[in-house]
Amino acid sequence: MNPPAVILSHPQLGENIGAAARAMANFGLSDLRLVAPRSGWPNAKAAAMAAGAASVVDNARVFATVAEAVGELNLVFATTARERGIAREILTPAEAAKRLRVASTRDERTGILFGNERAGLDNDEISLCDAVITVPTAEFASLNLGQAVLVTSYEWFRAGDATPPARLEHGPLQRKPTREEMVQLFEHLERELLASGFLYPPDKVDGMARAIRATLHRAGLTYQEVQTLRGMIVALAKGKHRVRKG
Repeated sequence: MNPPAVILSHPQLGENIGAAARAMANFGLSDLRLVAPRSGWPNAKAAAMAAGAASVVDNARVFATVAEAVGELNLVFATTARERGIAREILTPAEAAKRLRVASTRDERTGILFGNERAGLDNDEISLCDAVITVPTAEFASLNLGQAVLVTSYEWFRAGDATPPARLEHGPLQRKPTREEMVQLFEHLERELLASGFLYPPDKVDGMARAIRATLHRAGLTYQEVQTLRGMIVALAKGKHRVRKG
């Protein structure tokens, strides 16, 4: 995979460059290209804001023009929230990420171009790009530079991410219980339910016990939850022998 380059055209604030670098590092991007940064380069504020993503800032390359920054790339998308009156395909970040991934599988070099904080990209810069990315928003469409880089970088990462949509936290107490531990829970609960008279009449005990076991299986309990339930059963069983006051 060739992750896309992130090109910042005429960025004004070092802090925003650092925030963009940090967003890139979060989601596996490292090729940062700066076009004529207003405060010059390197920039101490960018390095400070980048925090753990200092390597992205340290390896950033500076270009005089956008044309030079994108010159070696095969596919480039521009980001803008404004209508430009130009016949240009407009993509969501998710769709752009899919196309960038496809291009990457063909060993093409790709990039995402961002404008400066005050005016964004001009029409000449957009004319160098294959399509436009616009982030869908509720009402207020303007994102700051770091946010825009974060959204697009996240979508790039998500398009190739295999993380399941839901999972249990891993750890010694969050592991799945063994069959033996589940059987111990079943037997413990069934003993107390028999003693309390809940499992009755005798000819229905087996069916009721199976239904209870199926319910506990569907719950997908962790080891910690199994132990908690057993503690609750002990507490309730002891309660039968408590002497009421008053």
